[in-house]
Amino acid sequence: MGHWVKVLLGPLPATVFLLPLLFAGGLGAAIALIAVLRDPAFSAYERWNSVISTAVFLVWVGAAGVGVLALWRVVLAERPAALRDGPRRWWLASGLAVGLIAAGSWLCTVAAERHSYGFQTWAVWLALLLGPLVLGAYYLVFLLRR
Repeated sequence: MGHWVKVLLGPLPATVFLLPLLFAGGLGAAIALIAVLRDPAFSAYERWNSVISTAVFLVWVGAAGVGVLALWRVVLAERPAALRDGPRRWWLASGLAVGLIAAGSWLCTVAAERHSYGFQTWAVWLALLLGPLVLGAYYLVFLLRR
C-alpha cells in the first residue's frame, strides 16, 4: 500500500476530525472538575464521584491521543522494519494497543443497547475509525512478530 494512502486512511482522519474534538471535550471536563472541586455545595462523596468519572474520561482521551501519535510514528517511518529493534518497539506497540483499546471501547459504547444510533451515525464513526483501527492492528502485529 502506498505511503500516502496509509496516511490518508490511517492517522489523518483521526487527527483532523477527532482529536481536536476529544481534546476540547477533555479540557471542558477538566474545567468542570475544577469547578466541582472548588464549590463548597458539593459533598465529599459527590466530589469523589466527579473525580472518578472525569478521570476515566481524561484517561480515555489521553489513550486516544497516544494511539494516534504511535500510529503517526509507524506510518511515517522510513523503514518500518527498523522499528522492531530496541525499546521503541515496545513503546510503539504499547501506544498502538492503547489506541486500539480506546477506539474499540468507543465503538462498543456507541453499539451499546441503550443507544440507538442510525446508519448515518455509524457510517461517520466507521469512516473515521475503521482506517486507524485496521492500520493500527496491522502495525501492532508487525511490531510483535519477530
